[in-house]
Amino acid sequence: LDLGLLATSFCLLRLPKMPELRDKVGKLNFTPAGPEVDIHSIAFLDKVREKARQKRLAAELAAGGKNAKQIKAEQRAAERVRRSKERRAEAIAKGRNPNKKRGRQQRIFDEWDELAKEERLHKKLRKHKITKEEFKRLMYGDKKGKKGVGGGDDGGDDDDDVMIDSDLEV
Repeated sequence: LDLGLLATSFCLLRLPKMPELRDKVGKLNFTPAGPEVDIHSIAFLDKVREKARQKRLAAELAAGGKNAKQIKAEQRAAERVRRSKERRAEAIAKGRNPNKKRGRQQRIFDEWDELAKEERLHKKLRKHKITKEEFKRLMYGDKKGKKGVGGGDDGGDDDDDVMIDSDLEV
């Protein structure tokens, strides 16, 4: 019986920790879910079971044992993969090759572009051409709300209204 194939057919994200599988881990035809999947954030549909799971997870993390270290390491790896995917998507959106290494000079130019964008938006906010919510959305890249700034005829360049994703974190 091919246990790796069986686990894959059951859509398991990782194999359970069992003494029967300890000596067969390298021989199984199974690839666990990568670090992009944070298996500890997957919630139960049943609210009672989910509360119990959250309580058990919090207790395990508070205890600080071997499992807590593993859980934290998996969560950090998932966060690292998520951030790299966001940076890659942002680079593609800006029309850049994400595989190309960025030099120090280009990073400095990018920072100046971000500063100029922030100044333009702050000036519009001071002149009451945009609201505080629009400023926050355009500055920090909030996904909800309108796509662009309303009005259109603000006396400035239209390219000021284009939303550029930023590397700034809130």
